[in-house]
Amino acid sequence: MSNEIAKRTLFDHIKIWAISAIAGIPYIGGSITNLINEYFPSWRLKSLDKTLELLEHKLKALADRIDPDVVNKDEFAELFYSCLQISLRTHQILKLNAATSLITNILLKEGDTEKLSYTELDHFARCLESLSIGAIKTLGHSVDIAKQTDLKKVGYQPIRFDFKQLQDTMQEDDPYLLMGLVGELNAMNLLHMAGAPQIPLEGYANYPLQLTPLGARFVERLFQEEMK
Repeated sequence: MSNEIAKRTLFDHIKIWAISAIAGIPYIGGSITNLINEYFPSWRLKSLDKTLELLEHKLKALADRIDPDVVNKDEFAELFYSCLQISLRTHQILKLNAATSLITNILLKEGDTEKLSYTELDHFARCLESLSIGAIKTLGHSVDIAKQTDLKKVGYQPIRFDFKQLQDTMQEDDPYLLMGLVGELNAMNLLHMAGAPQIPLEGYANYPLQLTPLGARFVERLFQEEMK
């Protein structure tokens, strides 16, 4: 079997799995099409189509790095279903791209240097589902600041910077909103709030923050070029 046929078969398998997952929702049965048209906004179907389109593109790009046998494992099914739910709840291209990156990562062959553990992928799926788009963009800016501070440490050690640096980078006028976004990331240990200063400045300006290695991997594995 050629690589092209193998890739097409894998994508077809995934697409069928997605349709089956939707069709298997209790009480829908043979009325699946009518029920979806009645209760699901059209943008949800467009988001699902876009997700599958992005997934196909990434699978073709990864070529020989994919292990098709992973599709038959329970861990893949669970992660795929989580990503499917994410795609049905958002039209944000950042989240759709990230969801497909999660799926393609678990499909990588064992030993691939970019392959993450299932535990980390499962955690990232929960993060992606829960985080607001503002929080995700805040984390992206934090990675940019960290790279300017010490590129060699990004992804390996926590990198510290002040809240004001983040605010200036994002050009966010409301420090209370921005701190709320930071709080989302802190709860998942993607961006750490490293305590309060002894003499705090107005608007949290001198509050110390730390980009964690987990947060760096979240951005670099799931978003890659999208935030550049």
